[in-house]
Order: sequence, then C-alpha cells, then structure tokens
Amino acid sequence: MTIGEKIYRCRKANGCSQEELAALLGVSRQSVSKWETGDALPEVGKLLPMARCFRVTTDWLLDEEADDPCPPPAAGPATEGRGAAAEKTGGLYRKFGWLIGVVGLIYGVLLCAGGVPVFVGISQSIKNAAGSSPDAVAISRAFLVVPVVFGVVALALVVGSVIFLIRFRKKYPREKQKKAEP
Repeated sequence: MTIGEKIYRCRKANGCSQEELAALLGVSRQSVSKWETGDALPEVGKLLPMARCFRVTTDWLLDEEADDPCPPPAAGPATEGRGAAAEKTGGLYRKFGWLIGVVGLIYGVLLCAGGVPVFVGISQSIKNAAGSSPDAVAISRAFLVVPVVFGVVALALVVGSVIFLIRFRKKYPREKQKKAEP
C-alpha cells in the first residue's frame, strides 16, 4: 500500500475532508489530493503532524510493505495507557476543569477576607482581656503570627488559582459555537 493510499484511508477513517486535512497541516487541498493520487509526496515536515492527526506511526505511513489498513494506534496523548474511561474523564476535565481554579480562587479570597480579621480580632481580645502582662503580650504576638501565615497561604492560593486558570485556558481554549443562520 502506498503512502497516498494510506493517507486516503486514514483521512476517510477519521471522517476528514481534504480541505480539513489541508487546514490542519497548513497546505492546500490540491497538495492533499496529489499525495493521495501519488502525483506528489508530502514534505518530511508534514509527516509527523499527519501521523499524529491519524494516530498512526510515521513508520507505518512510510512503510509501503505494511498492508494493514487499520494499524495499531501510535502512542500519544489520546492512547498512552489509557482507556475509554480516561478519554471520557479527559473530556470532563476539558469541559469543567476551570472550576478547580475558580473554587481555589474563591476559597483563597474567603480566607483573606474572613480568616485573617478573625485571628487579628482574637489577638486583640486576648491583649485587651489580659492587660499588659508579659504573658498576654506574648500570646497576643503569637496570635498575630497566625493571620500573617494565614494571609500568605490565602494569597498563594489566589495567585496559584489565577495561574491555573490562565494555563488551563491556554491548553484548552474555549470552543466557539457557530451561530445558526436563519
């Protein structure tokens, strides 16, 4: 089986048109047509992206003696030791993973807004109740360390959540929904 026949079969098996494959690889539709008919060969730089798109190995694409029309899938992000359940979970993560960042962000803000003033208030109450004895001052200072640590942890949680959300959106950009035309 020639590389052109393999490209054609893989493209059809993936339900992809020549235009779609061309757009994925950054070539013209005519180039894909020439590859499939055997009039031209794909550039070396297009083989790896094509193999990833079809989830096959470049070896299989290039080996004309390999006649298996359905090769084993190449190891890659979609098949590395994961089954159908992991595929579904990955889809859920892409769809709802941003909630992890939002929950972390809200939790961090609540810690800053609610937790720190509580500890400062406790510290002041101890200081006022005990007067100015050395023990009361020491306990009061100890309780002032807690809100500082609490605030740093809350701030780290907020910053970490924001970074998570930014990286998540870069890795999984929102899919734009096409508006139905009347």
